[in-house]
Amino acid sequence: MQLDSNFEQINKHLVNWQSRRQTAAFLLWIPRGLLAGLLIGVAIAAVARFRPLLTNAEVGFVALGLAAVGLIAGFVAVLVRRRPLLTEARLADQQFGLQERVSTALEIHDGRIETEPHLAHQQLNDTVYTMSQVDVSKALPLEINTQDWAMILLAILLLAAAVYFPNPQVAILNGQRAIEQEIAAQIEALEALEEQILQNEDLTEEQQNELLEPIQNGLQQLEEGDITQEEGVAVLSEAEAELRDLAQSNDNQALREQLEAAGQSLANNENGQQLGESLQNGQLSQAGANASQLAEQLPTLTPEQQAQLAQDLAETAAALEGTDNELAQQFAEAAEALQNGDVEAAQEALQEAAGTLQQRAQQQAASQQANQAAGQVSQGRQEVAQAGQQGQQGQQGQAGQQGQQGQQGQQGQQGQQGQQGQGQQGQGQQGQGQQGQGQDGQGQDGQGQGQGQQGQDGGQSAGAGGVGQGGSHTENVFVPEFVDLSDEAGVEVELPAECVANPADCGSLLNETPTDFTEESRLIPYSQVYGEYRDAAYEALNDGYVPLGLKGYVRDYFSSLEPNTQE
Repeated sequence: MQLDSNFEQINKHLVNWQSRRQTAAFLLWIPRGLLAGLLIGVAIAAVARFRPLLTNAEVGFVALGLAAVGLIAGFVAVLVRRRPLLTEARLADQQFGLQERVSTALEIHDGRIETEPHLAHQQLNDTVYTMSQVDVSKALPLEINTQDWAMILLAILLLAAAVYFPNPQVAILNGQRAIEQEIAAQIEALEALEEQILQNEDLTEEQQNELLEPIQNGLQQLEEGDITQEEGVAVLSEAEAELRDLAQSNDNQALREQLEAAGQSLANNENGQQLGESLQNGQLSQAGANASQLAEQLPTLTPEQQAQLAQDLAETAAALEGTDNELAQQFAEAAEALQNGDVEAAQEALQEAAGTLQQRAQQQAASQQANQAAGQVSQGRQEVAQAGQQGQQGQQGQAGQQGQQGQQGQQGQQGQQGQQGQGQQGQGQQGQGQQGQGQDGQGQDGQGQGQGQQGQDGGQSAGAGGVGQGGSHTENVFVPEFVDLSDEAGVEVELPAECVANPADCGSLLNETPTDFTEESRLIPYSQVYGEYRDAAYEALNDGYVPLGLKGYVRDYFSSLEPNTQE
């Protein structure tokens, strides 16, 4: 019993020493774990100052998380280092100079060392006494490493500064994230548009495939990942251009406008009234159904009714000449067959006309769907182009352009000076007191109004507000006043002698002959040339180097000039 009592005292001392040693380890390793986490946070904060990585708030949250992980790691590291009792005894012998008394006592108690009972009793008594004489507070002090805590304080201060002071990389980071989010949103929009086209029952399978091709190509490129803003805008621009080409190729607006007059005669006919009214209303699909019904009714008509219907069909065919020759030919064949009394041929011609009208209705549906899709893609393109940009749309900051309201713009030729403001009217000041005002300078819905003066007495220059539907950057588009120079004599230019003798040596320009202005009144429709100019501009944007901040302006400018958006 005495031996067991002595062993319990030895065990109690060992447990107390182990707890104190563990406390000392906590005081050492928990701060170091905290410091390790904070230092990693400082490193991340430093990297975030040189590249767009994290916002200030995110740096703070990451640092707190790393500090917590460091604390837990230090705590766990101490706990997992618990030693067996015999190992603890040997460590106590070495640390406190007990000359292996404790480890020997444990081995005697465990039976590893066999000895006489009275010797064992004496050894345990001696061990208990020696252990009781150990000054644990002196031999195993609980110390705080001030150097570690100083480093912790410094790391906290650095992190606080990183969170508090503005980081110029945050704006870039937010811009990148906004671009990524916007591209993801456009992917969803294109997928919804794809589903909308597939569910459009007015389109044939071939038309659906034609409309889906540019959308699916755009989706494939956007979903590749790691796509830049410039690439995203280029992809959407290409899809938009292809959709607008499809809309234009399927457009039959001219036919629908002509049908209003072409259907007049049939609308006044008792038997062809439904067909005529459908034609006048531009309801091509309904007109096709009515033409098919009329073909079925032909055998029931009297000769007088057939003759009158033939005359009205002939008038309709004549009205469609030059607009839709195929449909006009079919109506003309039906009219001729009725006049000749060939009802079956007239029925066949009307059925063909019904099929043609259905095709035109499908073309109309394809054009409308393509226009709608192009509009959505155009809006998405503008949103991608504007993603990540701070401030108002149309912000100007390059090549001497003005940026904010009330600031002066660039100074033009002949002393002209225009003062512009975003969304405000601009009014130029005359250099010598005289004020001139442009004639066409008004814009609506916040569009700019340009005015300019010449810096000389009696001089004027015209300014005009730009078209505004494409974007805010077109609010102050300068349109020079038209000046007819056809009657001007020009300026004599003296050429070098070698150019006079051999014009080919001085370039191809000297070999050109003067243009004869004989038919200058003939014009090409704007809608026919717009697509070529737009495609050329988009191709130049994709292939050439144009600052990203200006590409959106060019695209918006051409979007604002879209023929179907002009009144």
